[in-house]
Amino acid sequence: MEILKLAVSGWFARALAVAARLEIADVLGDGSMTAAELAKRTETDPDVLYRLLQMLTVPGILERDGDAFRLAEAYAPLRADHPFTQRHFAILSAELYDDAFAGLMHTVKTGRSGFQEVFGESLYAYLETHPETAELFDQGMIDLAAPVAHCLVQQHDFSGAATVVDVGGGSGGLLPGILGAHPGLKGVVADRASVCARGTAALGRVRDQEVLDRISYVPSDFFASVPAGADRYLLKNVLHDWTYDNCVRILRTVATAMAESPADARLLVLEPLVENDIDGWRAMFQAVACDEGTLGLDEPAMRRALEEGGFTVASVTQLPTGHKVLEAALRAA
Repeated sequence: MEILKLAVSGWFARALAVAARLEIADVLGDGSMTAAELAKRTETDPDVLYRLLQMLTVPGILERDGDAFRLAEAYAPLRADHPFTQRHFAILSAELYDDAFAGLMHTVKTGRSGFQEVFGESLYAYLETHPETAELFDQGMIDLAAPVAHCLVQQHDFSGAATVVDVGGGSGGLLPGILGAHPGLKGVVADRASVCARGTAALGRVRDQEVLDRISYVPSDFFASVPAGADRYLLKNVLHDWTYDNCVRILRTVATAMAESPADARLLVLEPLVENDIDGWRAMFQAVACDEGTLGLDEPAMRRALEEGGFTVASVTQLPTGHKVLEAALRAA
């Protein structure tokens, strides 16, 4: 039975994505509805939708309320209005990322990218030519960033800092939570030109215009240069996308930018490191979908990369999100 559960688990991921695209969690809200009522609201076949709803009770996403269904409390983040919604990332994972895992055998046999095998190009090249998927990717990354920002501001003191640069920060999903907690702090997103162009629109869910006004975008290639002279630099979920050598290259770019910063400037590397068996799924995803040859880094490897990149690690802390935060200062010449 356990084998069967695991073998069909991908079907449940797809069912979750369909429910998320239909906005079933949003339609249900805090209440309950019958399949017929939901079908009318979602413009779906009532009989087939009923089976989908039944399917979603198996992993506990939905619960029965007589003839009706309600959203289980643990799955409230499927709602788009939840402060830490995971709706978009759920769709991204169950669709694009799951499609990429059709190349898993290729990755296991050759060590090369399964994404490249399936789609004929890298993940980031694919996003450049598929705008709808790129928008979903942007929103999925914001989903992941918001809880991290919430935890980070409780651990790291940004007071006294004037500017923070989020290197490879996508649409800037990490910054609203940080800037909202620190009035006067300005945030800069350094990412690819196409991502920066979508940035303001992607942050449309942020209601605080004053916070949004403090976020700017600078098209950048983090292998070449990023904005210089800031008080804080952030690298969240960036380095794990790249091989060790490319991580060092990125870090050296940041070190060059920090050479023009105040003496107390810091780099914060936020990464869910690969250190135990339970982290193996994450490393496998990196092997399939990220820079060819990427297999994840543990803390000693990340420390070495920082040292080679020109930094000295000042502290390492753990966030409830599973990220380790390596705070680093520019190494004295």
